[in-house]
Amino acid sequence: MKKTVSSRRRGNLSKSAAGIEGLPLTLIITMVVLAITVPMIFGSLRAYDRARVETALESEINRFTSAVQTVYIAGPGNSVAIDFHALDGSMTGVESVRFGDVPNGSFASSVRYILQSRAECVVPMSQPSVPMGADDGCALQIGSGKYKIQAECIISPTDLNGDGRLSDTCVRLRLISR
Repeated sequence: MKKTVSSRRRGNLSKSAAGIEGLPLTLIITMVVLAITVPMIFGSLRAYDRARVETALESEINRFTSAVQTVYIAGPGNSVAIDFHALDGSMTGVESVRFGDVPNGSFASSVRYILQSRAECVVPMSQPSVPMGADDGCALQIGSGKYKIQAECIISPTDLNGDGRLSDTCVRLRLISR
């Protein structure tokens, strides 16, 4: 009986020793699997976050341009305060959003935005195409955050459509609050 007990003990010791010897190999295999899968998971989450931020920002831009078009159609003297939310995601930031351009500028009837580490995207305004800009005659530029912007239809001090008359209307943008 003593022999079987001692041989059992030896058997348990040898299993423990094999388990300890196999542990580094198991850890190495686990680390290799993690090294392969974690970047893919992180990349997928980053792409999802970027798409979510871009979709939300374009929705805000569409809502903004719709309000600007309504003011423009209503004519000079009309204005509206518009809430605009350019919110960052967990991995993607909004670097800038620019509304309009200089009078007669290429981007006077568009909104441009740049997301972190991405190229500039242009969202043109159509039907009607509304020339807009800030008080200083340039584009109104904001970063990420929540803003209140006043859009006011005015008679432009310059000829916007090239017909030689100064009776063209445009929308002047002013930052009310952040």
